[in-house]
Amino acid sequence: MTYVFLDKFRRHILSCAVIVFCMKKKFLSAIIIFTLLLSALAVVACAKQEDVTTYEIWLDFNDEGVACTQNTHFVNNSTTALSNLKFNVYANAFDSKKPLPCASQEQAEAYPNGVSFGKFALEQLHGDFQSYEFDFDKNLITVDFAQPLQAGESVDVQFVYSLTLPNTLLRYGFNERGVSLTGFYPQLCALVDGEWYYDEFSAIGDPYFADVANYEVHFNLPDGCEYISSGNSKTSENDGELTVDATAENIRDFAIIISPELSKKSEKYKGVELNYLGSNPYTLEYAKKAIDVYSSLFGKYAYDTLSIADMPFVAGGMEYGSLCVVNEDIKDVAYEEVVAHEIAHQWWYSAVGSNNLINAWQDEGLTNYSTYLYFVDHCNIEYADLMISDAYSQYSRFCDIQNSVGEPATGKLGGKLTDFPGNYYYTNLTYNKSLMVWKHAQDVLGKDTLIKALKNYADKYKFKIASEDDLWNSLDEIRPDASRMLKDYIKAV
Repeated sequence: MTYVFLDKFRRHILSCAVIVFCMKKKFLSAIIIFTLLLSALAVVACAKQEDVTTYEIWLDFNDEGVACTQNTHFVNNSTTALSNLKFNVYANAFDSKKPLPCASQEQAEAYPNGVSFGKFALEQLHGDFQSYEFDFDKNLITVDFAQPLQAGESVDVQFVYSLTLPNTLLRYGFNERGVSLTGFYPQLCALVDGEWYYDEFSAIGDPYFADVANYEVHFNLPDGCEYISSGNSKTSENDGELTVDATAENIRDFAIIISPELSKKSEKYKGVELNYLGSNPYTLEYAKKAIDVYSSLFGKYAYDTLSIADMPFVAGGMEYGSLCVVNEDIKDVAYEEVVAHEIAHQWWYSAVGSNNLINAWQDEGLTNYSTYLYFVDHCNIEYADLMISDAYSQYSRFCDIQNSVGEPATGKLGGKLTDFPGNYYYTNLTYNKSLMVWKHAQDVLGKDTLIKALKNYADKYKFKIASEDDLWNSLDEIRPDASRMLKDYIKAV
């Protein structure tokens, strides 16, 4: 994700009006029929299936919201028998009975048309399990098995649910440009050392943490709309109605952007299908540059598609599986920075995962440093230097402010998202100081050595979840004891 910076060259201006975005009801009957079929033919645990966890989702956009059917085929690829499955329900965080899913200082920008709520309504749940519980307060569905699911075994769980979308400029909902359908489905928590890793939804930072999975998503495309989605997709016409079938492999989340206003442009570049919803004539060129730079530094782009949409948004941008959203109001070189930043997340978040619920700096810092390298490699040294000087000056100002109010900043990176006192604190540690860390590493180790170490890290943990220690060990394998220097720097103010 990209937060808003304060200097005059990189300020992200947010100004949007919202209109209601309604969609005609299409193939709900087909969804219901298929749901009943799945319920009757529910696959038992241990059945012979693919060895990859797969989400198959059917969506019907209609006048009331979105009707959804989902089959989750889970494969226990851990070495531990599991007694249950745990699903995060991020969409439930937008319910009217919950605290607003944004920081208080963001509220006016997030809801320019007045506060609006969403609703996740779980209607049915089927499969080979003993019982389930939907914990509304925790946004968590727990599915308990009668017998433990052994390593190598699989199980299918089917959901029927409906979504009411909030009118907001946050990640999930609708606004004047269209619909951002992100974090909309029950998603398995990340499995870490044989345990489901869960933490409460945070209004600060990016509260999403998951393993990679495969996706097959089907939805109706409302009349007069364009779309982008994660993965490969194709449209087909049935009785005058357009439907979209999308597939994606080894991504951490699936996103869809639908717009009745934005135009779509697509082209191939070095085997990657680029899709863009928006009007900036340079976006696809920035995307090509980013793919070239990051592929040369850290290894080949992991996916065969990359989609970008310009949308009204409270922050600078946001990353999803093979898809990025950029705030449409950002201009000039700041816009290029956000595009480059969000695409860098396809290396540091999507391909190489890390626990951003407790170590958000791990992917954001590497993403910021990668963005700095993007400008260095494309000979915009002035802007690259500006990124570094901004990080130092803003962090120094932050420390001065904290000292002046009697709450000195510890300077230590990491910590739970929910423990950060606000976005200002979070941004200065997670973005500014973490960029300082990697620039310091470059100065001490040398650029070539550092890039070699990060390439080693990217190769070892592609499609996996890397711990903080995994990152340090990857550096030490290239330059012994390199991590000690960085750890000392991280702990210092």
